[in-house]
Amino acid sequence: MPNIGDLVGRLIRLVVDALGESSLRLGPVPTLVILVVPLIVLSLVARPERRWASRDLGALDHVGQAMARAAESGTDAIVSLGSAGLIRATSAAERIQTLAAVAILDRVARAAARAAVPLRVTVNDPILAFLVRGTLARAHRQTETVERSARSTVDFVGDGRPIAAAAALTDARAHGLSITAGGLGEEGLLLVGGMASSSGWSVGGSASPSQLAAPLLETHGTLVGPELFQAVAEAGGAGRARTSVIAANRLILLAVAVMLLGSAAVALGAHDFAAFLVGR
Repeated sequence: MPNIGDLVGRLIRLVVDALGESSLRLGPVPTLVILVVPLIVLSLVARPERRWASRDLGALDHVGQAMARAAESGTDAIVSLGSAGLIRATSAAERIQTLAAVAILDRVARAAARAAVPLRVTVNDPILAFLVRGTLARAHRQTETVERSARSTVDFVGDGRPIAAAAALTDARAHGLSITAGGLGEEGLLLVGGMASSSGWSVGGSASPSQLAAPLLETHGTLVGPELFQAVAEAGGAGRARTSVIAANRLILLAVAVMLLGSAAVALGAHDFAAFLVGR
C-alpha cells in the first residue's frame, strides 16, 4: 500500500512547485496562507446553526432526537396549534400566535418526515386545517418524502376552546413527541397538560400572559412570551443569516488581531511580516 504521508507530501510539493513557477507576485507560502482564508470562511458558515445560537429556545433543537426515539419506539408525534384559530372570535394577538405556531410546525414537520414518524396535527378551525395541510405537504416535498405524506394527518377536533382541551385529555395513546403552541385561553392548562401527559417529550409555547404557567409547569421545553415569535425567526432564514454574520465578524476580529500583533512585533524589532506577505 502507498504511504499516506508520502502521498500528502507529494501533493503539497506539487502545489508549492506550481505556485512557485507561476507569475504570482506573492511567494508560494504567502499564497497558500491567503488561500486558507476562504476555507476558514466556508468551514465557519457550514457549521450547524444551533452552534451559533446563544440558547435553545423551547428545546426545539431536541426535536430531531425526540423524532428518532419516536421512530425507534413506533410511536407518533402530535402537534396542537392552540385553540385560538384564525377565523374564530378571538383577539388579533392570539391569531398572530396561531400563525407563529404554523411556522414552528413547518420545522417539526420536516423533522418528522425525515425520521418517518407519523405526525398528527389537531386544530379547531377549518380554515387553519387547510393551511396546515399545505404546510405538511410542503414539508414532504422539501425533504423528498412525498411517499410518506399519507401518514401525516390533520384532525379537526371541533369548534371551541373547551373541545380542544377535551380532545387532548381523552387521548390515551402514547406519543413520542407533543408540541402545543399558539394562543391559549382559560383552557390552557388542560390543553397543555393533556398533550404532555402522554408524551415522552413535550414542548409548550404561548404568548398569552394569563396562560404562561401552563407550559412552564407541564412541558419539558417552553416558549413563553416573545420567545414564541423568536423561535419563528430561528426556524426560518434568520438563523442562516446570523451564521454568516457571526462568521464574518470573527474573521474581522482575527484580521484586526493579526495586524495589531504584527505591528507590535515590527515595533519590537521582530520579523518584518510585510516582507513575508510580498514574498521578499
